[in-house]
Amino acid sequence: MDLFGRFKKVLLQDSTTLSLPDSLAKYFPGNISRGVQKAVARIQCIIELTSMHFMHFSLSGFTNNDQSASSLVDAYLQKDDLIIRDLGYFVLSSLQRIADKQAYFLSRLRYNVKIYDRHGACLPLRSLLRRHRPVDQWVWLGKKQQLPVRLLIIPLPDAQAAERKRKARKDRDRRLNHSKTYYQWLGYAVFVTNVAQEVWTARQVTEAYKIRWQMEIIFKSWKSGFNLQCILQEQYRNVHRIVTAIFLMLLFICLFMQKIYLYYKKIVGKKKSRIVSLYKLSKYASANLLVFFDMNRNQLVEQIARHCCYENRPDRTNMTDLINFLKLT
Repeated sequence: MDLFGRFKKVLLQDSTTLSLPDSLAKYFPGNISRGVQKAVARIQCIIELTSMHFMHFSLSGFTNNDQSASSLVDAYLQKDDLIIRDLGYFVLSSLQRIADKQAYFLSRLRYNVKIYDRHGACLPLRSLLRRHRPVDQWVWLGKKQQLPVRLLIIPLPDAQAAERKRKARKDRDRRLNHSKTYYQWLGYAVFVTNVAQEVWTARQVTEAYKIRWQMEIIFKSWKSGFNLQCILQEQYRNVHRIVTAIFLMLLFICLFMQKIYLYYKKIVGKKKSRIVSLYKLSKYASANLLVFFDMNRNQLVEQIARHCCYENRPDRTNMTDLINFLKLT
């Protein structure tokens, strides 16, 4: 199965946050806790997955949310590219610009967005959910935009649906007052894309969206592997020093991914038929940095194959399979 062969580039856009000393709150405004505004930096990034090349980094405060950053991808998308983003980036005008470039998108659908049929008649969400079976049809989103998208409504396993509903009932913000339809909504994974049925089946849409978790693995490698948060110690109160430290670390991570991760992923894959985990390799490198200077290539291949590879999971499609679909080199 070649999920991504139709596209020139496969881009992911996502963000992660770093806690900073409270004295920097005016530069990086974050949440307010017990009457004190915290300092939290948000790193926005866009990565091209087939080459593991970061196309964009930007640094802002936590209060600059993902929706406000949805337009950042416009400068990097070209015809026949694919962008995959999570719900935080859902903005109809942004999706329209992607479509106008003759590029493709895959996103979760935001609740309460107006849905219309080809004749302009509003499709009540409740009627779509009431079918209790998968939905895969072309619809138009937004009263003004009328953006044509392929809507997919996929029932979730009972346990997963029940957990989502449980969390919604315990939501601390009682003002939300979730409706009965919203609780129905939580029983489904709802996607929108402009990739046609001839390219992706409904099942392939859900498989393709899983690759977004590669971004979570990348962020985990930053924070838990290379301990990015730990370099931002409380005594570092100079904003220029903090910004410089963050970008120098990101530069190191980019070099590591290009010169170490991809290099040994290719060699270990060829010699050992195994796939190197970015997170495991980053954690290993952080704890054993001198090994990369003391050992020759063959010794390193053995060590990486032993300590830094994914386990084979024949019972389900996992990140190993998804990376194979990308044909990373």
